Amino acid sequence: MTDILALLDQWHLDLKAIRKLIYRAPSPRERERWHALWLLAHGRTLTEVAEALDRDPHTISEWLENFREHGPVGLSFEQSGGSPPPSARRNRRS
Repeated sequence: MTDILALLDQWHLDLKAIRKLIYRAPSPRERERWHALWLLAHGRTLTEVAEALDRDPHTISEWLENFREHGPVGLSFEQSGGSPPPSARRNRRS
């Protein structure tokens, strides 16, 4: 837990800020990533967080490593396949 708190401090974040980011994330996937970080910061293990979020521990580990290397930007989500978001479809019709 101390390691996670030090990591948050490195990116000028605290638990209160993480909680706000959970609720303000632009997509469910980003909310899930911030939630994972919040759970880790509260002392949960990678395995416990993975079980709580129904994810593989390696996925949680990847999210943590992305955050460690890139900060908040490392938890952002970009659509990489499937149909474009509704706003993009509207713009093409114009």
